[in-house]
Amino acid sequence: MTSDLQNLIELQQIDSQIAGLRAEIAALPKHVAAIEAKLAAAKTKVDSTLAAAKADEGARRKHESDIQDQQQKVSKYRDQSLNVKTNQEYKALMEEIKFAEQKIAASEDKILEIMVAADSRKESLKKAEAELKADTAENDREKEEARQRTAVDEAALTELTTRRKALRAGVGEDVLRQYDHVLKVRGSALAPVYENQLCSACSVMLRPQVFQEVMTNEQFMTCDYCRRILYYVPPPPKPQEAKAAAPPAETGAEAESGTSSAKTAAR
Repeated sequence: MTSDLQNLIELQQIDSQIAGLRAEIAALPKHVAAIEAKLAAAKTKVDSTLAAAKADEGARRKHESDIQDQQQKVSKYRDQSLNVKTNQEYKALMEEIKFAEQKIAASEDKILEIMVAADSRKESLKKAEAELKADTAENDREKEEARQRTAVDEAALTELTTRRKALRAGVGEDVLRQYDHVLKVRGSALAPVYENQLCSACSVMLRPQVFQEVMTNEQFMTCDYCRRILYYVPPPPKPQEAKAAAPPAETGAEAESGTSSAKTAAR
């Protein structure tokens, strides 16, 4: 295989790794922002629950104050009823007392509703505060992991960028220009070719002559359709071939004979 092809294959692997690292580095702040948004929502939930509880407390106090006012009116009307001269005046005072007592009952019902809601809100607040505590811990953990991950990725990116420059320096300008153009257009610049004689990237069948030249890995060949640079990957050896290529194992007799010969030679 030519040095240009070898360098380009490794260069594409490095470019792919660099692209992955850059995507991960870019995604980490978005991930942290999503966690912070969740934390902000949890804080808002706690704050709104506290605000509702405070509003309920204010409403309860207002109803209690209204009850006291109406009770004072009832007491006043009862005192006045003792001194009235006519049935009409007495009836009017009884109507005022009835109306005041109705308002007292209504306020008491409201206070009861507030108390029932307050019990439910306490449970909601307890749950919201637990979620806020968990989200705060998760936010801190995610931020630290993101910071560490970013540091690791940036260190790897620096190392890969250095290696990338060295590889590009070892590739001819024309070949490099072709590589950069196809990489920008297609997302990958090289495509392996296997025994099926297809460009593995676009699945177009190679012409027999092109395939024969690609198989040598000594020619700079491109796919007629996608223009990717092609290189041949031979099939792995079959089990029978691998076995045939392995050195034969010594039999017990041969090993014993070899040992005897060694002893004789030593004598």
